[in-house]
Amino acid sequence: METYEKLNKVLEPMDALWGLGQSVLEEVGLYNKVKGGVQTLTKIALYEQFEKMYGLEVEGSLPETGGFVLAANHQSWLDVQVLWAVSDRKLTFMAKSEFKEWPLLRRLIDLTDSLYITRGGDKEGLNRAVQALKDGAAIVIFPEGTIPGEEDIPRWEVEPDTGLLPGKTGAIRLAVEAGVPIIPCGISGTGKAFPPEAYPRLEITPLPSPVPLTVRFGRPIQIKKPKKITREWLHERTHELMKSISNLVDHDRGFVPVKLPVSKKVKPDKVPPMAYKKGPKTAGKKDPVGVLVLHGFTSHIHCVDPLLPGLEEMGVPYRFPILRGHGTRPEDMENVTAYDWYEDAENALLDLYQDAEKIIVIGLSMGGAMALDLAAYHRDKVSAVVAVAAAIKVADPLAPLSPLLASLVRFWPSPNAFNDKELAKKENKNYPKFATRSFVSLYRYIKGTKNRLSFVRAPILILQSKKDTVVSPESAKIIYEKVSSREKEIMWFEKTNHEMLLDLEHEKVIQAVLDFVKNISSLHPETGV
Repeated sequence: METYEKLNKVLEPMDALWGLGQSVLEEVGLYNKVKGGVQTLTKIALYEQFEKMYGLEVEGSLPETGGFVLAANHQSWLDVQVLWAVSDRKLTFMAKSEFKEWPLLRRLIDLTDSLYITRGGDKEGLNRAVQALKDGAAIVIFPEGTIPGEEDIPRWEVEPDTGLLPGKTGAIRLAVEAGVPIIPCGISGTGKAFPPEAYPRLEITPLPSPVPLTVRFGRPIQIKKPKKITREWLHERTHELMKSISNLVDHDRGFVPVKLPVSKKVKPDKVPPMAYKKGPKTAGKKDPVGVLVLHGFTSHIHCVDPLLPGLEEMGVPYRFPILRGHGTRPEDMENVTAYDWYEDAENALLDLYQDAEKIIVIGLSMGGAMALDLAAYHRDKVSAVVAVAAAIKVADPLAPLSPLLASLVRFWPSPNAFNDKELAKKENKNYPKFATRSFVSLYRYIKGTKNRLSFVRAPILILQSKKDTVVSPESAKIIYEKVSSREKEIMWFEKTNHEMLLDLEHEKVIQAVLDFVKNISSLHPETGV
C-alpha cells in the first residue's frame, strides 16, 4: 500500500462525518447556499495565506465573461488552490475519476463543482465539459495529465523545448468543439514550495518553503476548427500550446530546476573498464538484444561471470563493467560514491546501445539497485531487468548509523555472503573490508532508488534468498509491489546466501537468469536465441 493510501485510510472517518453533514444540509435545502458561502470564504482565505507566506503575484488577467479553457502547467498539489485563489471568475476543474474514491478530496472537488473525467477516453465526460463551456463556464485543465514525479511519470520525461511533460490533446479538443479560446497559464514556485515528494508521496516533511509564487495568464488563443481533425493536427496544436505555457513559467523555481532546452541524451566522456566486451554479430548493424551485467558492492567481477558461458552460447552482445574502485584493492573505494558507480553503469549501457537495439540489465545486490535505476531512467533502451538480491533494504539493523561509523573509522569488515564455507573459500574474491564513507553513499543511494521504483515498467525477474544475511529478503517484496511492470515475478530460494550466483543453489539461479534472457530475446526473432 502506498503512503498516501495509508493516509487516506486515516481520513475516512472525517470523510464520513463530512458526508453526513452534507446529507443533512441537502435534506433541508441549505447545501447550495452553504456551499456558495464556503467557496467565497475559502477563496479569500487562500489568497491571504499565499500572499503572506509566498508573496503571491499575478500577472495578466482572465476574461470577465464567456467560456474559456484555462490550460496550466502542473508541478504541485498547490496548483489548484493557487488558481482558485487568484481568479475572480468561478473556475471549474477537470478531475480524474479516481479521485471519487479519495476521502475528503472528493468532498472538496464537489465543493468546487468540478467535473470528473476518466482517463484513456471519456466521450460522455468531454461532452459535459463542452456543454459547460458553451454555457459560459471557465474550465481548468492541466494538459500534462499529472504532476511530473508524482505517479509513474518521472520528471526526466519532460520535452526538451518546454521543460514540461508532453501535453494531452484534451484542452485543444474542448476549445475547438465548444468554440471558445484557450488561456495559457504558467504557475511558478509551487513545485519547490510543495513538491510531490511532500504529497502524495510523503517522502519529505511537507513544510512550505519560502518560495515566491507567480501566476501568469497569457493572451487568449483562438483555434479555428479544421474541416477534418486529425491526430497529427491535434498533437501539433497541443505542442504549440505547451510552448506557450512554458514561456510563462520560471523553470528555475521547480523542485528540480531545469534550463531550456533540457538535455535528455547522456554522452559518456569515457566508458568504464570492461571485464568482457563483445561486438554485434553483424558488422554495421545492431543486434536486437544485448545484455548488461552489474556486480555488487565490494564485489569482484567474478561474482557475476558465471553468466558468461550462457551468454556466449546465445551469441548476444554483452558488457560486464568493473565499477570504479572495484577489482583492485579496498583503498581504491575510499573516494568513490554510488553516483560514480551509477555513471559507470550508465556509460556501459550507452556503450552497449551502440551494438543492440534493446538491453536486458542484470544486477546483483548494489548492481541490482542500479539495474532498476537504469530501467527507470532509460525506459526507451531497457527491455527487461533481472534483480538478483537487489539492495533495496539492508539486512543489518545498524545500517542507519553508518554516517556515525564513517566519522570514526575508515574501513569495516565485509559481511559474510556465503552459506557454504567450502564455496566461500573457493569462490569469494570480494574485498575483505569496505570504505565506510562509500557505504554511506550507497545507503543513501538505495533509499532514493526505492522511491524511483514506480518508474520501472520493463518486465522484471526478482531473485531472492530467504537466507540472505546482507540484503533483507523484504527487498524482493518491496520491488515487486512498487514497480509498474505488468510482467513481474519473484523466485525465492531457500538455501543460498547473498552471493546467489556462486553459493548454494547457484546452478538453479544461473539457469533462471538465462531462461529469462532467452524468453525476452525470443520476442525479437532476429536474435536466433
